[in-house]
Amino acid sequence: MSILLSGNLPLGLDGIKILLHLLNFLLLLGGVTFLVYKPVKKFIEKRQNEIIQQYKNNERAKAEAEKLHSEYLEKLAKAESEIMIQRSEAERANHIIKENAVSEASQKAEEIISRAEIESQEIKRETISGIKNKVADVAVTIAEALLEREISSEENEQIIDKCINEWTQND
Repeated sequence: MSILLSGNLPLGLDGIKILLHLLNFLLLLGGVTFLVYKPVKKFIEKRQNEIIQQYKNNERAKAEAEKLHSEYLEKLAKAESEIMIQRSEAERANHIIKENAVSEASQKAEEIISRAEIESQEIKRETISGIKNKVADVAVTIAEALLEREISSEENEQIIDKCINEWTQND
């Protein structure tokens, strides 16, 4: 240490100056530590606390989002089941309407057929009656011509009925 203070150091360095610089460095280090370290440390701690708080908030938000997502999926499943129920009800109603329409159409068709059959029977009767009269007239004319005598109306009706019976039996 005496060599350091004597001033005979290589490169022209002075020992007292080195000690003063060392003391100055220690004072500067203490001042910087006192003035800068504590505020920086407080800033870092504050930032860490903010990050921790943000992490907790994010975790809460994530949990809430997951809850909302599960509720959404539940509602979606419920809506899909309601849609399926409504669809099956609509199909059932459609089937009933279809059956009603088919039965109404069938009933109307049966009514039309029965009316047509009745009309056909009436037309057949009228036709047979008309033919009967024409045949009777023709038969009377032929019979008068052949026999040259007059046939009574009772004999005429008997002949006509006999002809018609033969014709209907042949049909």
